[in-house]
Amino acid sequence: MDEQLLSAISKRHSTRTFLPDALPEDVVSQVSAFAQGLELPFESNTEFQFFKSAPGKGLYNNGIAPANGIALIGETDLVSISKTGFAGELVILYAASIGLSTCWFGHYKLAELGKYIDGIAEKERIKETSLGLGYGYGDQVDVGKRVICCIPFGHGDENAKRLIDRVMKKLGANRKPLGELLDENTTLSALPPDIAEVLDLARPAPSAGNSQIWRFGYNKTTNVLTIAKPIGYKHFKWEHSDVDVGICAAHVWLGLVDKGYKPKVTVEQREDRAVWVFELNQASE
Repeated sequence: MDEQLLSAISKRHSTRTFLPDALPEDVVSQVSAFAQGLELPFESNTEFQFFKSAPGKGLYNNGIAPANGIALIGETDLVSISKTGFAGELVILYAASIGLSTCWFGHYKLAELGKYIDGIAEKERIKETSLGLGYGYGDQVDVGKRVICCIPFGHGDENAKRLIDRVMKKLGANRKPLGELLDENTTLSALPPDIAEVLDLARPAPSAGNSQIWRFGYNKTTNVLTIAKPIGYKHFKWEHSDVDVGICAAHVWLGLVDKGYKPKVTVEQREDRAVWVFELNQASE
């Protein structure tokens, strides 16, 4: 299964225009079974709710949606949010591996989503923004369990791509070189060749506006790899960049396992960010 997910990294791309037809139930069940059976290398409270929505209605900020979607539900602390990104990306890679199209959506319309799933936060708790961005936190981070992101999935409509979809796909192909993604204490020359190859697998990970805000750190003495966003980083419209860091961490974990490592994975909050720590001393022979 790890090889199947690894091969999907090169296949996956964000799709924003979908064919309207609902997927066959056996295909949805296949993706659901994978999601519900995920064995993560850490404790997680992420939940998956699969739902059907009205195609083309205003669930997402681009107004285009397939019939099938997944709501990712978790706690709103930084560590849990980042872990939700990790788990969701594994599901996205699995969907890509069986020929489905997907996209991460952090902004969605509360009133619309409430028609399809149970357990979302009440309107009184979290303000729905007026800027077309859907369900946002506003100035205060909501405490408790809520829908962090949604994943529409189905078959992409290649003939209906808008100009912005073409632009975003082009931007998504522009990946920063590995040297620009290292933290201030790490140099390319310090990376063992196999670790550099693993981090190359992380470079295609999706992020809001293709921001690629993750930074990799490597300590040769302790053989510890870290991933986090820069301290103080804020995206201009996406509140949860730690989700993106968790998405990237999923790629790194798959690469490490493929290289024969059995890393101990921990996630902790340091200042205003979630920091992923991969202890690599548990490499297999």
